[in-house]
Formats: sequence, structure tokens, C-alpha cells
Amino acid sequence: MFPILVNSVITLSKRIPSFTKASFSQLSTPIASSIIQSTFLKPVSLNVVPSCGFKIVGRVKRRCKDCFMVMREQRMYNLCKTHPRHKQMSMAKDPKNTWILTHATQSKVRPW
Repeated sequence: MFPILVNSVITLSKRIPSFTKASFSQLSTPIASSIIQSTFLKPVSLNVVPSCGFKIVGRVKRRCKDCFMVMREQRMYNLCKTHPRHKQMSMAKDPKNTWILTHATQSKVRPW
């Protein structure tokens, strides 16, 4: 069993002498106070700064006046410093669709 749950059960059993004799209103206040004092609601400091990820879209658009376009690694990016939720990235092209066909590969009759 988790140590947090064990501690909360112990504090509940000390505050409430009998579950059968107590009414619902008497049960609700000690339970609520024990939940508030438990470690579940204590704030935890984050070591990682939360940030929005990129939306991957077919065509990248500017969404506000502060958005700007950048081309990196054969992808178009839309970046925005005022609204990080505007970040977009174009889809990566399939390598098969980027082949350059020559005259030898386009002929109907093969030379061999």
C-alpha cells in the first residue's frame, strides 16, 4: 500500500471514533480537512518549463502579426513569440515524391 494512503487512513481513524454512530455531516468535515492536508494537493515545483509543441499542417499560415516564417531542414516553420500556441510545422515530404525522373526512366520502351 502507498505510504500516503496509509497515513491518511490513520489520521481518519484517529479523528472519527466510530463510522456507525457518526452522521454524514460529521463524516464530511474530517474527511475534507484530511484531504486538504494530504500531500495530493501540495504544489510541486517543476524542473521542466511547459511549452507548446508544433502543429503539423500541410500549409503553414501566419496567424497573427507577430508570427514569422523560417525554413529549416526542408520544412517550413511558423514561429510566434507572443502566442506560442501559433507554432506550426509543415509536413515532411516523402522521399519517393522528391525523386527527379530522367528521360531514361520515362520512356515506354525499355532500352534493354
